[in-house]
Amino acid sequence: MSMKRLVLLVEGDGDVAAAPILAKRLLAEYAAFDAVILDERPFRVGEYSKISKNGFSDWRRLLAAAAKKKDCAACVLLLYGDSRVRVDDQPFCAMRAARHLAAEARKVGGGVRFSVAIVFACMEFESWLIAGASSLVGKCFSDGRQVIAKMTTEVPPAPESAPRDAKGWFRSAMGPGGYSPTRDQAELTRLIDLNAIRSRPMRSFRRLESALAELVGAIRSGDHLVTPNC
Repeated sequence: MSMKRLVLLVEGDGDVAAAPILAKRLLAEYAAFDAVILDERPFRVGEYSKISKNGFSDWRRLLAAAAKKKDCAACVLLLYGDSRVRVDDQPFCAMRAARHLAAEARKVGGGVRFSVAIVFACMEFESWLIAGASSLVGKCFSDGRQVIAKMTTEVPPAPESAPRDAKGWFRSAMGPGGYSPTRDQAELTRLIDLNAIRSRPMRSFRRLESALAELVGAIRSGDHLVTPNC
């Protein structure tokens, strides 16, 4: 089987470094690297409000560009679920938004020439990290800073629902020096225990896991798909 490329499209600056680390860790659990090349240079696309403007023209353009990378067989779009944009004239719903994005992906070859998965982190990428924050206590960044010396801020029972400002939660929990997504998000993703995240009710994280597993299966079989179905 020839190796095929999986390309990430992400929302924020911190995600550009962190998302490939998380994807690589999950793909390693699936023993996927006999078939999959993870492209470690994601496309930064901005938030849903940006790529949904003008009839999703930016989304189609960016997805088409990602799919042109050498040997690309699959693309993953990872956005945040904290958008305030209305979808179908209703308050934001990640599933409805994902279905619109999936439908637009089909217009540029998704499901025919390459596979596409749309995933929303609820509410932010850092919400997943909050879920596993207890596993970060006592660990250190590569520059010697301690991540969390002691849990003085209780880990919320359902990080997908609250706090809404997940980045702010980390600024408080990490103490002096605070939290910077571009500096710290990737290392937190490398250090965190994924099973600690899984121990919490994190539907969006499970969605990421299942989406990557589906894409690996599509790459192995050569049968392209778009998920969610629309």
